[in-house]
Amino acid sequence: MSTLLVIQAHPHTSSSLSLTVGQKFVEAYQAAHPQDKVIIRDLYAKGGVPPLNDVTMEAWRKQKFGEAMTDEEKALLKRHEEWLTEFINADKYVFINPMYNHFLPAEMKQYLDLTAVARKTFRYTSEGPVGLLNGKKALHIQASGSEYHQGGKWGIVKFLIRRAFGIKSKESSALMDLGDLYLTNVMKFYGITDVEKLFIEGADAHKDKRDEILSKACDDAVSMAKVF
Repeated sequence: MSTLLVIQAHPHTSSSLSLTVGQKFVEAYQAAHPQDKVIIRDLYAKGGVPPLNDVTMEAWRKQKFGEAMTDEEKALLKRHEEWLTEFINADKYVFINPMYNHFLPAEMKQYLDLTAVARKTFRYTSEGPVGLLNGKKALHIQASGSEYHQGGKWGIVKFLIRRAFGIKSKESSALMDLGDLYLTNVMKFYGITDVEKLFIEGADAHKDKRDEILSKACDDAVSMAKVF
């Protein structure tokens, strides 16, 4: 039995493309893998992601030097440990989010900061950091109003050529999707090299095709879930 951890970073709205597609994926995954455990981690749920703030830093300092901690500090470190353990124990990950200004929502970034712990998800060596979550896999489901991943590698080449010669264009590029680039690199940092992508793009740029875009993404989610 495997454990699938679904990390959702989206406000609770009924019209979310990423959440809709994510739900389709989960339903199809459960149907195809009935023996697996599925955990939904909603980063917008009450309480939110355990913060990395002044209380956290002081609690870590006290923990390191064996000093007495307040109840607030103990509770915060306990939440940190629970969330980190949940992440480490999972076998597969699905990250679901909208693109916010070419990046991830702040809650997703905070979650990734929470899981980036030396000797837990990676370790330092004389040859540099090494990931500790080898053999696991991840999927990134992301919705954006415009199109960024059209054209594959050739789309990136055209984008770079236009930039080099100062040619103006309304076309975007995968290089402008800093959130996916960041998430993919964090996964590789943890040792997770099998990272699949499902982008729901252009629903705002092509409002007349919104239903078509959503329908195709849902179909893709179902297909991917069966073999994930």
